[in-house]
Amino acid sequence: MTIQIQPNIHCENCIKCGKRPQIEQHKKFWIVACPNKSCHNSVKDLLVNIDAWNRLNKNNANLNPNQTLKRTA
Repeated sequence: MTIQIQPNIHCENCIKCGKRPQIEQHKKFWIVACPNKSCHNSVKDLLVNIDAWNRLNKNNANLNPNQTLKRTA
């Protein structure tokens, strides 16, 4: 079962093909996925995780150029 995401919810388009994602439910998992199956672009979680989808599909142009990577080791 696929569910369309409402237009008033901020959701980035697929970085590979540019289509708006859909929400699918498989047993106890929710998947935010691109409707184009050849992209294989999806985020799977126990809840609908649009924030993770937005982080995954953010263009490099949207990143802050002064932002530095944090060393963790």
